[in-house]
Amino acid sequence: MSFGVDGTPGDSAVGISRRQAGRQMAEAIIAAGYRRIGFPGTVMPDDHRARKRLDGFGDALHRAGLTLADRGFCAGGSALLKGRQMTAAILKRTPDPDFLYCSNDMIGAGGLLHCLQEGMDVPGKVGLAGCNGVDLPDGLPRRLAKMDACRLQIGRIAAEIIAGKRPGGIIELSPRLEHGDTIRRP
Repeated sequence: MSFGVDGTPGDSAVGISRRQAGRQMAEAIIAAGYRRIGFPGTVMPDDHRARKRLDGFGDALHRAGLTLADRGFCAGGSALLKGRQMTAAILKRTPDPDFLYCSNDMIGAGGLLHCLQEGMDVPGKVGLAGCNGVDLPDGLPRRLAKMDACRLQIGRIAAEIIAGKRPGGIIELSPRLEHGDTIRRP
């Protein structure tokens, strides 16, 4: 069973198009008026889902005549500390990005903590977003914008297929943008 629909599944696939999720996020960021976008994320060869999101994100930027202003990658797992560190590094190297699209919610939450600690106007001076839809960042002073990757639904449907309670095949769910408080409304 595959947990995504970008690629060739085995006997069944349940998930979202990661490329579509990246495109949707880029379109929302562009519609909100952001143009100098940085990407703090995990090492792409080790995180194929994040790589597919970044590919879709890059495609949408390209169609709008934009490119990433900066990108930074970390090895190992995702954590608040890594998000803080990568955000600080991008802001030091490229002092004028107006948005940080993070490869996942934990890195985004760490980035948000760094920006708030530095007294930055979020989402006015810099916006932030993550991906996956985990609820840990919901306890922060501002709700992180994120793309809900339907992880809970995917798990339930996959369990039903494995238990024989639902037929297999390709089941594509739609990612959903949660605006939160870290992206301007268009």
